[in-house]
Amino acid sequence: MSDSEGHVVAGMVQRDPNEEEIGRLATALGDPTRRKVFFAVRHAGGWLSKDEVAEEVGIDRRLAGHHLDKLVDHGFLVADFQRRSGRTGPGAGRPAKRYSFPQGEQATVLPERHYDLLASLLLEASAAGPSETREHALERVGYAFGYRVGQAEVEAGRTRPGEDGVNAVAEVVRLLSRFGFAAQQEGADVIRACSCPFEELAKADPARVCGLDRSIWRGMLAAFDGEARLRLAEDTRAQGAPDCIAEVAPVGAPETPRREA
Repeated sequence: MSDSEGHVVAGMVQRDPNEEEIGRLATALGDPTRRKVFFAVRHAGGWLSKDEVAEEVGIDRRLAGHHLDKLVDHGFLVADFQRRSGRTGPGAGRPAKRYSFPQGEQATVLPERHYDLLASLLLEASAAGPSETREHALERVGYAFGYRVGQAEVEAGRTRPGEDGVNAVAEVVRLLSRFGFAAQQEGADVIRACSCPFEELAKADPARVCGLDRSIWRGMLAAFDGEARLRLAEDTRAQGAPDCIAEVAPVGAPETPRREA
């Protein structure tokens, strides 16, 4: 028996661990209230009770407890029963359940706005129909997001589409930097991203997560110059390259991946 990723499994279907990690992030942080609860605990830098979280976020204590326990279930927080006074024995009172950010957690170093973006895109992709692969769904929602962001800039009058792709490159660089890519323009047509807002997850699953962020790039470019094409370097930061690089080429140009000298 083989699973959908081609792994041979004896007697049962073995899920791809990268697929599970994407699902874990989308499920745990796809709800906006739960994200607020998560970041309230992370920013506290210590142990919090559900009452303290409820006050910080501005929600009912029972709802706070529900979201906290879900975050523990998915591995984003840890919980313990503690007495605030430190007393033990008779009369010390019942220990309260308290929550904290796990020490040494590597998948939660992103700024809050990038978690918000990644979780919402993964949640949207997870709703794909059975006929659509996860890779295609991620690329579709990434492109749509990038295009919406670019179109919003055009419609607000903050920029205008270029005719030869040069202005489009500058606008894409500006928007990518807003979302954590630390992008730079080199010459007239090269985009270099010195950072990636999805880097930790991309290292675990570069094919799908890098496909998502490159689709965001393509969507942004299409909003400013519908005729231009994006030619991507073969390697990405998640695969060991120092930066992610793409070249904007006019319509009719070959799609051969750009190679670094």
